[in-house]
Amino acid sequence: MKNRVSSVKIFNIVLCVLILLIFVLTIGSRTNSEVLTDSSFEVIPLSKQLGYQSPKLSTSSNPKLSILPNDVFEEKEEIILDINYYLNLYKDTIIFFSKLFDYNYEDVISDLYLRNDNQIFEYTNIGNLKDENGNLNTYSSFEYGLIEYFYDLNNSNSKLRKITYRPYYGNAEYIENLIIYYSSIYTNVDQVTLLSIGAAESGYYKVKFMLKYNNVYGGMSSNGLIKHNNIEQGVLSYVRLMSRNYYGKGLTTLSDIGRVYCPVYENGYKIARPHWINLVTNAKVKYENYTHTISINELNNVEKIV
Repeated sequence: MKNRVSSVKIFNIVLCVLILLIFVLTIGSRTNSEVLTDSSFEVIPLSKQLGYQSPKLSTSSNPKLSILPNDVFEEKEEIILDINYYLNLYKDTIIFFSKLFDYNYEDVISDLYLRNDNQIFEYTNIGNLKDENGNLNTYSSFEYGLIEYFYDLNNSNSKLRKITYRPYYGNAEYIENLIIYYSSIYTNVDQVTLLSIGAAESGYYKVKFMLKYNNVYGGMSSNGLIKHNNIEQGVLSYVRLMSRNYYGKGLTTLSDIGRVYCPVYENGYKIARPHWINLVTNAKVKYENYTHTISINELNNVEKIV
């Protein structure tokens, strides 16, 4: 009798051990599988694990798309390092600034090809400009680099300019749109403040004497009011000046700007002229709800450079 009981107990123990072992193996393998799946998507960068490489040099004139592994449905635009692509993409912009700086468009294109012949191409620096140590400059955008290229072209005198003086007789809206457009290039400036300062200085862009000089910001030289060749150039000079000499030097508040832009001395201290502060502050009421972005095509649709 004892032998039968012992045999039953031993059988039951063995059976329980087998069931427990099967349960542990089954649950354990499923848990590990779930953790591995979660980690592969949430913890481990899947693209790097599978050897996805950064976009390579492209000589195509068309943008290409690099696709990640099959289980990651995402497309990334490849960086195009071909000058032809950008000359075509920004053709309207190059034409605009060529006219602004009084250059023939075809001469500019020829010069850009020459500057980028067998050079390392950086699309924000299409003029291939270098710093004092001979290193290639990198700018915040194509437009920023293009403007610096034209200023460099002016200094080098390597291309003939057909300078034409064109006094402005148009409306205020175009000038306002120019400031909005340039402010999207010089991103450190406050667009509303620049619109308001210009309005305070030029009677909301309607004072004929200043418009005749294409000067809306009251810029002065030893010979009096600075005269610009066209309104596009005059407004660009204003925005670039504010970006480099004011905001770029930490003068960002209206009182700080006014202390240099329109100063007065009170009790031996140099401050912003209160009347000027009031004029600009009142103008801000008008411009605070203005459109904050405008494209070169929208700008050209308003008014073309003659």
